[in-house]
Amino acid sequence: MSDLMRTYPVLNVKSHSPVMKSFYFRQPVPDIQPGRFFNVWLPGVDEKPFSVSDVYQGIMEITVKAVGPFTRKMMDVRRGDLLGLRGPFGRGFSHHQHALLVGGGMGVVPLRYLARQLRQRGFHFEVLLGGRCGQDIPFQNDFSEWAPTTFVTDDGSLGYKGLVADYMQDKIRESRLSFVYSSGPEAMLVKVMDLAAQAGLDYEISFERYMKCGIGICGQCVVDGSGIRLCKEGPVLTRQEAEKVSEWGLPHRDATGRRNNS
Repeated sequence: MSDLMRTYPVLNVKSHSPVMKSFYFRQPVPDIQPGRFFNVWLPGVDEKPFSVSDVYQGIMEITVKAVGPFTRKMMDVRRGDLLGLRGPFGRGFSHHQHALLVGGGMGVVPLRYLARQLRQRGFHFEVLLGGRCGQDIPFQNDFSEWAPTTFVTDDGSLGYKGLVADYMQDKIRESRLSFVYSSGPEAMLVKVMDLAAQAGLDYEISFERYMKCGIGICGQCVVDGSGIRLCKEGPVLTRQEAEKVSEWGLPHRDATGRRNNS
């Protein structure tokens, strides 16, 4: 891990939709674990954390959706521009056989790199992905090529209509699965954890909080009930760790460290 900021040229930019792009860099360090993240510095703007969406043949990919001032500025980044990278930070996913990967929205991003590693190791796994519409789910072709994949969308524009959790029980019942990975919106994660626990399955989840330093010093991302610093001991938690968290479903802390209850 390196907490020193270094600048790298953007090797290429790929557009997934009008508001979602991938940025490619020469792999900055070896052995980047899926689920870990880098802090990306956009000169003159800010620094924000992003999960790694893939590492393949020495090239690292980071995928960004425009949802705020920083990410909207990222949509203007072009091939050859210099961006700062710090990381990788945190702890990522481990590897398990007969797993179900459950992703929602941009939570799909770290699961894509995990899926590549599971496939390379010859592991059996299945995938269940959801979004508001088909355009919200990136890497559809990769997941479909690598494993049996089910898509679920709020508006029914891709796959089944509904919510991911509506179809998870069927997946568990119909397949010989022994482990669940999940990443996505917190409401979805709470349901996924509940369904996995009911089925007696172990799981690992990746979730978000306000990340600042990336090295566990500032305490900004500590989750109540556990003392876990998400940037250091997360962002991927085991079932045992997730069950200690007492702030599921509560408003997140903002940049000041206060919980915004408005």
